[in-house]
Amino acid sequence: MARNELSWSLSKARIFEECPRRYYYQYYFSHVGYAPDAPEEAKLALEMRRIKGLDMWVGEVVHQTIQWVLEQTQLGNRPTKQDAIGETRRLLSEGWRCSKLQLWRQHPDDHHPNLFEHYYGVEVGQAATDRLKNKAFTSTGNFMESEVLERITSASCDCWLPIEKFTSFRMEGILFFLKFDFALKDEMKLTVYDWKTGKPSREESRQLACYALYTSSKWGVPVQNVKVCAVHLQPELDACERCVEEADIEEARAFVKQSFNAMVKCLHNPVRNIAVMEDFPMSGNLLRCGRCNFKGICEQGAFAQAEEFPPVEDLEEA
Repeated sequence: MARNELSWSLSKARIFEECPRRYYYQYYFSHVGYAPDAPEEAKLALEMRRIKGLDMWVGEVVHQTIQWVLEQTQLGNRPTKQDAIGETRRLLSEGWRCSKLQLWRQHPDDHHPNLFEHYYGVEVGQAATDRLKNKAFTSTGNFMESEVLERITSASCDCWLPIEKFTSFRMEGILFFLKFDFALKDEMKLTVYDWKTGKPSREESRQLACYALYTSSKWGVPVQNVKVCAVHLQPELDACERCVEEADIEEARAFVKQSFNAMVKCLHNPVRNIAVMEDFPMSGNLLRCGRCNFKGICEQGAFAQAEEFPPVEDLEEA
């Protein structure tokens, strides 16, 4: 990989499409904040890029719980449904406490989240916390009772493929980063799983097509032998294994190329991947600005207000 090479991912594409200015703050300006003599706004951008909304964080907690379940199972200590929900409850309570105490300032990792509501002083009421707890516990419980888990645990652990936290490959010369959740390989057949706590989205087919292309190349399995499965965990579990159609792959390739080229066009120096703020305009959507991580340093974000919830109780008693 060339030094400071422009890369692409689905999350980068989503942020760029929503607001080029937020994309600039996230992937360029915040990096300036690492320098000891960085301007104050750049240091703020660095801490703001780590902010997580409650729904995103709850989804990550569910993913961590599922990973814990699979790791324990691999060690021969398969947890029960009650064990898994207990682990979800522990992660929620611990993460909420760490965010309120701002422990992320000393420990910038996933175990010490920086939650949007705490950072910007947005009140969180009981209706919101009840919804989030229900989302987390329902997702975990549905997974523990699912045929997907039964299929995974009935397969030999030798079929479980190692999943890297982040991995990369090249699609038509474009450096592409991705992360999926689990994969099983049985001789020359492979199934890729991705856990979902949110609703199906239009980008899901692209995401799964990219997973199929990567895993086919990584583990030497013909792409027609790769199945993908988005496991929607709530409100009811919905999981359907399917092969990726050629049309899905071509659409994903076209989207990646179009999105990447749009990012390149905004760069001041594409060869060196150098960007300047003026080339990344603000979205003009104040409704979206209200929940943006960088509303505290963006001139447009200063006029936006995040929605507030009635101040009742929080997640510490999850």
